[in-house]
Amino acid sequence: MPVNGLVAASLLNKSGRKQMASYRDIAISADQLEPIHRETVMSMVAHKIEQLVRRGDLKAGDRLPSEPDLAQMLGVSRGSLREALKGLMYLGLIKSRAGDGTYIQSSLSRVLTQHFQWMILLDEVKHFEIYELRKIIEPHAAALAAKRATRADIECLKAALDGLAQGRGNPEAFHAFDIQFHDAFAQASGNAAVQMTMRMLYHATSEARKAVLPFIDDWDRHWQRHERVFAHIREHKPALARKAVLDDLHYAETLLRDHAASLCKGGLGKNKRSRTDSRRPKW
Repeated sequence: MPVNGLVAASLLNKSGRKQMASYRDIAISADQLEPIHRETVMSMVAHKIEQLVRRGDLKAGDRLPSEPDLAQMLGVSRGSLREALKGLMYLGLIKSRAGDGTYIQSSLSRVLTQHFQWMILLDEVKHFEIYELRKIIEPHAAALAAKRATRADIECLKAALDGLAQGRGNPEAFHAFDIQFHDAFAQASGNAAVQMTMRMLYHATSEARKAVLPFIDDWDRHWQRHERVFAHIREHKPALARKAVLDDLHYAETLLRDHAASLCKGGLGKNKRSRTDSRRPKW
């Protein structure tokens, strides 16, 4: 039987159920990984761990073999491995538990949000481009929510909507419940990819959306836009839910334009712009 077959066979117990691979099993599988050349140690370690995940020897939330075992499996020194693991922890791909070892992250959604925030900070992605993307994704997510929302989903949306009602005129409170509301209807869509993408977009632009709240001219009307989204999802009306979300996004985009215009006006009359001003993000 081929080596990989031995590993696969060793992962089945007598009942035929798959169990976590032993470090010896993982080491056997690691020996079969394709060789890596001209890479940093961190890239090599990341690539080989990725291959182990692809082979099914490791999965989300699993603990990695001990440092000596892992260094021997991957053919690197313990010092190099330690530095590589620190780099992977910084990237959010693995995490360390004091006294318990190193684990593969069980979820990367927070990591994605952090990286997307840096893309915005470094001006790789513009805020208005994000709104274009939101106008593609969120109306369809609302339509899915109107088709699939469960009673529990409706209750979560209602709790967030009630919070928004109480937060009218209070930007901090309104902002917190606005995030909760969008998370709730994303979850109600029943699509994990949609939910993760919306959460990434919404949380990564949190500071920008806080900045535009002072430009809301009528808090009651703004709350009513959210109430219409809720009502159409609750009543299972996909087309109307889609339109209500798109209307809300159009209004949010006008707030962003007002904010951007105010920043431009604030810079007028200055003969010399500071280094910071010259690097102001392009909205």
